[in-house]
Amino acid sequence: MSTALVLQMHRLGDLILSFPLLQYLHRHTPCHTVWVVAEPAFFQPLLSIAPSVTFFPAAQGEALAASQPFHLGINLSSRPASARILGGMQADRRLGLSEQSGSLRVDGFWQLYRQALTQNNRGNPFHWSDLNVLDLAPDADIHAIGHPLPRPAGTGRVGLVLGASEAAKHPSPHFWARLARRLAASGHMPLFLGGEAEKPLGRETARLSGLPQADLCGKLPLDALVGVMRRLDLCITPDTGPMHLASWLGVPVLNLSLGPVHARETGPSSPGQWVLRAAMSCTGCWQCHHGRLSCHGLFTAPAVARVADAVMRHGDGLLLEPPALPAGLELFRTERDDLGLHRLRPVGARRACVRGPLEDFWQAFFLTLYAPSRLPLLEPALAALAASPLPVSRLMGGLHAICLACARHVSGRTPLPHDFWRDHPPLLRLVAGFCQMWLENAQTDRHQQERLLHGLHGLVTQLKQL
Repeated sequence: MSTALVLQMHRLGDLILSFPLLQYLHRHTPCHTVWVVAEPAFFQPLLSIAPSVTFFPAAQGEALAASQPFHLGINLSSRPASARILGGMQADRRLGLSEQSGSLRVDGFWQLYRQALTQNNRGNPFHWSDLNVLDLAPDADIHAIGHPLPRPAGTGRVGLVLGASEAAKHPSPHFWARLARRLAASGHMPLFLGGEAEKPLGRETARLSGLPQADLCGKLPLDALVGVMRRLDLCITPDTGPMHLASWLGVPVLNLSLGPVHARETGPSSPGQWVLRAAMSCTGCWQCHHGRLSCHGLFTAPAVARVADAVMRHGDGLLLEPPALPAGLELFRTERDDLGLHRLRPVGARRACVRGPLEDFWQAFFLTLYAPSRLPLLEPALAALAASPLPVSRLMGGLHAICLACARHVSGRTPLPHDFWRDHPPLLRLVAGFCQMWLENAQTDRHQQERLLHGLHGLVTQLKQL
């Protein structure tokens, strides 16, 4: 009996984002058994809603990996221990970061792509839940996974998830309090949601709003939070673990995408959800380098309350009659494209911006680099990019220069500098970082080096002909 072992030892949100992969492994691969190594504090309360796999505590990971040969090993964690476990296990195929004979390497095109996003995700068009699956899904078609569609419970309750993994990613108690009062005045019932770490946020928000009965922060174990979320008409939330939980449960979500987060990368992964974000060029950053979080100031309680009320009253009707938004905010609807990949659909008029066309171009570029049969995706993506404010000639010139630099590196004439990807403008860092990671990963493997050069050269040549 073939068995897959998946190592996922990160937080709640990361575990839930791996659920589509676990579902795909269970339903659409030769693996009859799927074992998952994760943190018990997160997986045990979610057993009733998780895919049909077997979970094991992270502390048992090493012993479990040594217990038998595996058909497939996948490491979705960045912990050194998980890399050692994957490198030491006997598996027909490995995906992700592993440590073997004291050296680190990444197996899998898309797992390597994701590793290259560290500090370098500007323009990334792929959602993390999709990157978990793409090395396994044939021809990048992941429709077979299936995603829950949002359905309001009809209770009038609105969950406000107050916190996130860092302060820069969530609004202040003053914002939440003003929003809660407006929602209550419109006939909705706000509930303040969060774990033990959010108890101070909950107390302060309850005090400022005058709604002490709404504060559930730190009062609900995770399995009880699942039950409460299923009774919501809407969950208003920053980018955080409970947001992914709500999306997985089919709870309607309004994601306030603010701070150093990228909604196309880690926003709600299911189709039919809503994302509100700042219309700023730096939106989607890995880490804020400004003196203050300017994106926070664009999210006002009146504006968010209007959007939330419109979402609950009109749902999909907003695609035809978008709500009025103040300058500086953009609304999106999550959806799945023809390949089953996550994307953001603008709702209403959108400012002239290169961001969307550039992300779509990079998606077509990397899909074609991975599978040349996807070449037809490039022409419409390049045409849309040419209609944007971006000078395409600059992009083509940069790609050609990256291709030449990689060729010189492989020939031994000029090694890539340590900060090769940083030496390129933000426009090109996504592909420069990927190429640098690939060549570092390949080291002396000439076949893998030539594979990158052949694919990159062919792609640049095709682009020049379009």
